[in-house]
Amino acid sequence: MPKITKDMVLQGYNSQVQIAAAEYGEDAVFIVASPSASDISEAKALRMRLSEVKGEVDPSHIDLSKALIAEEKARRFLTAKALSRGMEEEWTIDDLDKIKPAILNRLWREVDIFTGFSGEAEEEAKNFQKVQKGKS
Repeated sequence: MPKITKDMVLQGYNSQVQIAAAEYGEDAVFIVASPSASDISEAKALRMRLSEVKGEVDPSHIDLSKALIAEEKARRFLTAKALSRGMEEEWTIDDLDKIKPAILNRLWREVDIFTGFSGEAEEEAKNFQKVQKGKS
């Protein structure tokens, strides 16, 4: 098994993916790159802050609507960071509001592949469901 080298890590960090956006023109593409580790940490903190979850909490006390809004804002934050790195210009959450929804979904899927952000949220949701079933 090959030993991981710094070059291998840096190549992964610098990888980019082109997302076709024919809705904006025949050859139009968006380019996303992996958000940094600090961007991912910031998105997780944003998700926790906006969902008003503090420490160990009883899942039955979580406001699901706040949690969903927090998840969406964290996704948009990460997508803006990935576009900023990939397109080499600053993209904001407000800029994302102007992107056509179908393209925004494609962008998020690629960013999620880089970060695994949804997988973590889905695991938390499964744990929530288990706790809820146990209280019935």
